[in-house]
Amino acid sequence: MNNLLYTICALFVFLSSCNTADKDNPPHQNTTAMEKKKSEGPLVCAKQPMAADGIVRLSKIEVYPQHLDEYMKYAIEVGEISLRTEPGVLTMYAVAEKENPCRITILETYVSSEAYKEHIISEHFLKYKRGTLHMVKSLVLSDQTPLNPASQLKNFIQ
Repeated sequence: MNNLLYTICALFVFLSSCNTADKDNPPHQNTTAMEKKKSEGPLVCAKQPMAADGIVRLSKIEVYPQHLDEYMKYAIEVGEISLRTEPGVLTMYAVAEKENPCRITILETYVSSEAYKEHIISEHFLKYKRGTLHMVKSLVLSDQTPLNPASQLKNFIQ
């Protein structure tokens, strides 16, 4: 419980100083304004445009059934924190197969290879990696080439 509380507080402090897409509410806004903003929509850092070395990847993960619920908690947390706090993370969209929910695919897009390198050394990613290593039966990272680079996705959290 203390860990969760610490994570929420740390996330709140970071988001308070984050450059959000809404310039009308400065980062030093009071708690009431922050709560109002949160109820109106997602708080996500302003995102950078995709660079020539941007990454589009499908991460295909198979989780041992006995660890699925615990794995999902880690995956949801790292995805939300990454989207909210990392300007170089454009998409973290995770789905599970209906017939086999232990097979998870994550569409990940990064502004650049540097943004990806920053992501994999972030505290929240390392927590996810350390916490789930024993839960993962298989992992395939498959880089993709967008058919229409003009149609880029930017994920957000509600």
